[in-house]
Amino acid sequence: MATRLITSDEQLRRYLPNAFATAQGEPPFFDKVLPWLEAAERWLFQQFIGDTFEPLLLAMGENEPVRLTATCVVAHEAMLRAVPSLDLVLTPNGFGIVSNQNVAPASRERVSRLIASLETSRDNAIEQLITYLFRETEWYDSPTRHWFTATLFPNLDLANLCGFTEHRWANYLGLRSNAITIETEIANDYVSPEQLAVFRNEVFCMDFEFTLQTSQHTSVLQQLRSIIVRMLRGEPTPIQSLRDIVDFMRKNEEQFAEFRHSDTYRLYEPPIFENKKKSHGYFF
Repeated sequence: MATRLITSDEQLRRYLPNAFATAQGEPPFFDKVLPWLEAAERWLFQQFIGDTFEPLLLAMGENEPVRLTATCVVAHEAMLRAVPSLDLVLTPNGFGIVSNQNVAPASRERVSRLIASLETSRDNAIEQLITYLFRETEWYDSPTRHWFTATLFPNLDLANLCGFTEHRWANYLGLRSNAITIETEIANDYVSPEQLAVFRNEVFCMDFEFTLQTSQHTSVLQQLRSIIVRMLRGEPTPIQSLRDIVDFMRKNEEQFAEFRHSDTYRLYEPPIFENKKKSHGYFF
């Protein structure tokens, strides 16, 4: 399969400005990394773009923010995959392909730093790409979007909130899985699965500069996210804080209709006493 976002050596070098020029008689840098570019592009479309939004992305101009950021993700992901297999060197001005005996191979430490730098650049681009995608109406209706809103943390800021400043995408994937488990438990015992589903669809509004339906929802979302982060960091479940959220939702139940009509809500309804002759406490 041919690449569709990065299609030439010149275009690739826009994202890797410190790569050396190709020496005469050598295959272009683009040709050397083409297998990794193809793999990185497939990964991008499967993980972030989806089939629905794919043709719309490809129809955009190269300088459109969404496409530009997606291409940046592909370039850095491809190099991240390719570096261990390429004869790369690092110089004070950047890195390049070893082309003659006058250039010494880079040390293992420098290659490790290069890989770390590529990963950081890729993760930063991923975070920006997700932000852009949530603003695209066509993407918002796609199955790919539902993967990100299967949790109250649809972007890489979850890694930062949990204290991870490196390997943010890799850490996000593990944290996301654990967050979903915690959210499900909190939903069943406190806010209800029905209300959690609403919050998950609304959370992008808080993260991506839209306006939530009510300030009450904003308040609960902020508290829930804070509680989940604390639990992901290993702190015990803050039972009282969760009970306070339930109390708040019950006092504002017109704003939390899904919770009001759920089985979870009935867990917090006091039993109704019925005065029956058979009861020991029967009175006239």
